[in-house]
This record gives sequence, structure tokens and C-alpha cells, in this order.
Amino acid sequence: MDITRLSALSDAVMDVARGEDLRSSLKRLIENAVIITDCTYGAIGSIAADGSLEDFTYIGMSDETADEIDTFPEGKGLLGHLLKVPEPLRVSVIKDHPSSSGFPKGHPSMTGFLGVPIRIREEVYGSIYLTQKRNGKDFTEEDERLVVVLASAAGVAIDNYRGHIAQTQVGILAERERIARDLHDLVIQRLFATGLSLQSVGGDSSISQESLAMIQNSIDNLDATVQQIRTTIFALQEKLPIQDIRTQVLSEIASLNSIAGFKITYSFQGPVDTVIGSELVSQVIPVIRELVTNAIRHADATTIDLVLLANQTYCEVRVVDNGKGYVQGVRKSGLLNLEKRALARGGEFEIIKDSIAGTRTMWRGSL
Repeated sequence: MDITRLSALSDAVMDVARGEDLRSSLKRLIENAVIITDCTYGAIGSIAADGSLEDFTYIGMSDETADEIDTFPEGKGLLGHLLKVPEPLRVSVIKDHPSSSGFPKGHPSMTGFLGVPIRIREEVYGSIYLTQKRNGKDFTEEDERLVVVLASAAGVAIDNYRGHIAQTQVGILAERERIARDLHDLVIQRLFATGLSLQSVGGDSSISQESLAMIQNSIDNLDATVQQIRTTIFALQEKLPIQDIRTQVLSEIASLNSIAGFKITYSFQGPVDTVIGSELVSQVIPVIRELVTNAIRHADATTIDLVLLANQTYCEVRVVDNGKGYVQGVRKSGLLNLEKRALARGGEFEIIKDSIAGTRTMWRGSL
């Protein structure tokens, strides 16, 4: 093996091993894979809960070129074959492979292909995809071995990240339990004591009817407050999803902040922690990423505000920026994919230019 390639491989493995942000680490990994194998295009994709392809990160293609492609990769053709048969795959000419389904309109021409699955213990997380060797030759067995090493490093990095999230989750649960205990032992007991005191005062016959009415109103308010606190305690004690959506959103925002060059504002409305299930989480995170990334890359925005809302019926993602505004009638592949995700969840997607400047987007999916 060439000493230069070996050194590059070592650097790539070390880089992904020490990466604090998973998304950035995986993007650097695919960049290194492209360099090590001396090819033009590279991508890394993860598998959604339904077995399709999601969260597709690509290298070697401009945003303008990507926007001209009719459909977002869904896991068909060779990509789908690799999802079904998670083994390293080298192909000289993509169109000649039995699983090839051709390229969508606007897609660059590609010939040679190398795909390697990313495994986390017994689970297949996704795959690394590489195409078009720069020297015009086929991918080699050595290329494959190098990318297998990178895929193993990616699996370790993802596993470590999940372990970190799980530890964070344990800490969140412990803190919630402490808060719930304090609310019950201190706040509710004091409210009860206050209510009893008011009731005893209310028995004084010398107090005017107007004052008695005020006392009774205060007692009713205290009762309502106690019920609200009890509801809060119940919500705090409920088990969270294995990967809390709030934690995932905050992690995503932290990553996007570094790309934007400014802090993205955000807020949570409604019971996002308890009503958004793991299946919907796998849709919401890519939606947030796509909407915010669009505002950063295409809108020239200097402020971006994200709202994640949930109720008992649906989950909603809203993103507002102060950029140059959306051009009506233009629907690129990324936006079409967002619309498709929403419709698949019985929801809707809307993007409009604000009345003065900027763009407002809303993505909704049913629970």
C-alpha cells in the first residue's frame, strides 16, 4: 500500500475518532474517502426506520447541480441493492449492473462505483458511496479495503455518539426525577397548607361577602395550580424516547451554528418530549437540517429562527429567516423531498416569501 494513502487513512480514522460533532465528523470522513480513493463523488447515507435511504450527505457536487436533480436519493438502484445486501460492492460501469435503475433527470454522469456498508455491531446504519475514479480506471481491491476501514471507524464513532447520548439521557431522567420530587414534596405541600389556611379564614363570620368571594377564588386558583403541577410531575416522570428529540435538535443546531457563522434562535412549544415518537423523530431532524441549511446556503440570511411545536395531533417545524426571500414557483429537489416527507405523514409543507423580506417555511406531520 502506498505510504501516502496509508498516512491519509490514518489521519482520517483519527479525525473521525476524535470528532465531537457526529455530522461534521461523518462529512469529513466522506471527504477523506474521496481523497484516499482519488474519485470525484462521494456520499454517506443512513437507513430510515422503513428501510429507505435518508440523511444523504454528498461531496463533489455543487449545490446548484444538486438542486437541478429531479428526485432526492431514495435508496433505489445500486443504493437500494447495498441496503438489501450490505456487503462491499465494486462496479466498473453502473448502468451495466442488474440492480441499476438509471439516473434521474439532471444527475451528473457516473461510471465506476464503490459502496461499503457502515455497521454498528449487528446493525447496518447506512453506507459509504464513491463514484468516478479520476484516472478513469476501476476502483481497486485496495480502494475497497481502505474504505472498509473508514466504514468501521464511522461505525465506532456513531456507536460512541449514541453512548454519549444515552449517558446524557440518564442525566436528564435523573434531573427530571429530582424536579418532580421537589415539586411534590415542597411546592404542592405548601400550596395545600396555604389553601387550608385560607379555608379556615373563610369560616370567620365577621368577614364581608366580597372578601369571602375573593378568598374562595384564591382557593379555586390554588386547586387548579395543584392539578397543573401534578400533570407536570406526571410528564416529568414519563420515560423519554431512547434519543430525546430535544437533545437531538440542540445538537443539530450547534452543528448548524458553525456553518451559519451566527447563532440560530430556537424554541420548543408543546409536549415535544412526550408525544413525538422515534419514527417521527427520524423525519423531523432531517427536515430541520434541510430547512435551516437552505436558509444558510441560499437565502443569505443573517438571522434564522426555528420553532418545534407539538400537540396531541401533529408536529410542526417552522423556520423564519431574514434573507432575500423565496422565489415563488421554484421547487428544487430538496423542497420537493420535504413536501414528500410531509405528505407521507399526512401533513403539509409550505414555503412563502415574507411580506417585507425573508422566507417563512412550515413543515407539518401527523403523530
